[in-house]
Amino acid sequence: MVGSANFLVTAVLWVSTIQISTFLHELGVCLPVLAFTKNKAVVILGHGRTKVSFIIRRLHVHLRGFAPWIGFMTVGEDVVLTKPLSLLSSLGGPMISLVIGTSAFLFRLHADGVVLYSVLSVVGLYNWCLFLCTAMPIVYPEWWLGYGGRPSDGYRVFRLITGKGSTLQ
Repeated sequence: MVGSANFLVTAVLWVSTIQISTFLHELGVCLPVLAFTKNKAVVILGHGRTKVSFIIRRLHVHLRGFAPWIGFMTVGEDVVLTKPLSLLSSLGGPMISLVIGTSAFLFRLHADGVVLYSVLSVVGLYNWCLFLCTAMPIVYPEWWLGYGGRPSDGYRVFRLITGKGSTLQ
């Protein structure tokens, strides 16, 4: 019975960490848009039809079907972001993930108790993985869990720096 409870707690911990980390990563992408424009930013979490939506001023969040590792940020179709703003947005998500992951590992050094140590380990590990997977300048392969064919944040940064792209989309 203890093994089942441990498994359930671990599964809930991982799913919660993934969903919250994905949201914070996308929030990092949104912040420059919200800070430097009057446009709304839309965060889409999960896959499928929108199940729940909420609005916090100009931040619109849509929760779709269960896929806590999937997250996107969009702006209106008629909105064209400047090159510097697109660059800040593309860097924002990976930087947030790197800061959260590194902070979790640093706080873990001072954690009292196995549970807190484990939680911080999960948070640190997932956010470092999220940083690496989004900072790599690649177009995700078709099998990549909901991102197939989409450019990574790192790819957008690469294209903006090399002059081969000028917007976030």
